[in-house]
Amino acid sequence: MPVFKKDIIPPDNKVMPFEGNFHSQSLKQHIFDVTRRWLDPDGDGNPSDGVDGFRLDVAGEIPVGFWREYRKVVRSVNPDAYLIGEIWWLEWPDKLFDPKVYLEGDQFDAIMNYRWYKVARGFFGQAEPVLTPTGFVKEINRINKGINIENLQVMMNVPSTHDTPRLSTSLFNKTMDKYKAKPSDNPDYKIIKPDQRTRKEQIILLIHQFTFIGAPQIWNGEEVGMWGADDPDCRKPMVWNDISYEDEHTAFDPTKSRQVDVVRPDTTLRSFYNKLCCMRKENPVLVYGDLSFSVADDKNMVLAYDRMLGNQEVAVVFNRSDSLRFVKVPVRTDGEFEDILSGESNSFKSDDKKIRISLNPLSGIVLKKKVK
Repeated sequence: MPVFKKDIIPPDNKVMPFEGNFHSQSLKQHIFDVTRRWLDPDGDGNPSDGVDGFRLDVAGEIPVGFWREYRKVVRSVNPDAYLIGEIWWLEWPDKLFDPKVYLEGDQFDAIMNYRWYKVARGFFGQAEPVLTPTGFVKEINRINKGINIENLQVMMNVPSTHDTPRLSTSLFNKTMDKYKAKPSDNPDYKIIKPDQRTRKEQIILLIHQFTFIGAPQIWNGEEVGMWGADDPDCRKPMVWNDISYEDEHTAFDPTKSRQVDVVRPDTTLRSFYNKLCCMRKENPVLVYGDLSFSVADDKNMVLAYDRMLGNQEVAVVFNRSDSLRFVKVPVRTDGEFEDILSGESNSFKSDDKKIRISLNPLSGIVLKKKVK
């Protein structure tokens, strides 16, 4: 990887974000030329045949003066281009960076939102740091404080990436330490196919991801049930329908045995991802609607929030406990609400702006008000 000279202000600054710029003007011009080439390949002034934006790797390591210039170049070619900065570690591996300084309209539109995932994992997966419903609400409000709603709506909400364990494997192992997320660092780290309880945790976290503020991201292969520890195990080749694969049976420690896991696409999970994507696409309230938390019951481990956009209203409710729960869910309007995710024709009528429902253990439901 090339290393380019940077002019940091002040020169001895070692704390992100770095004020300053690249030292070389010709280097900057080269980067700008490459950027224009991909945004508008034929140079005709119409960017419709180009890429729609860029995810910018280790963006926090580059002086912010460059990113301010870069944004102007990008927007001069395509005013709607989407810029995502990889801003996550302040102190690796435990402290994540507060991205507000990068989201003030002069640099990025969004960041890879690892902070959201850490909070979501803490509640829906009960992984370290473990959160109650009220703890979840408190942490969400903390990490979103001071960030414009336009930026929050396009945050790249990442439950797994090429730099982290697969979602199911991460939930299967409750440690949060980046350095201990694979068997070479932690001999107790589980690399076998995650169990059914973990799948239930994964499902409710996904329901949250696709009903919450932010842009849901799917790491290639999650939708067909791939599992794996931290890099390089999260970068296994994609599992395809038309290829037969050997079973996984090798333990990291050759003196130990492990269960044999069949490797093939999980079509049931893929269908669920399809439902989530369709639900979000068909309901703009899940993209642009304002959000209010309506239930945070620590005793019963129940969480609910409401999304509202015009006359569209959606209530989302989760039971994170291991017992059946009966819940009164506050809503903003009275009327008939329908279950829009399960595929079942369930309907609920609100009375005095409350819906009464029962929820199975480790489950979630998405209720949309019927508009006449």
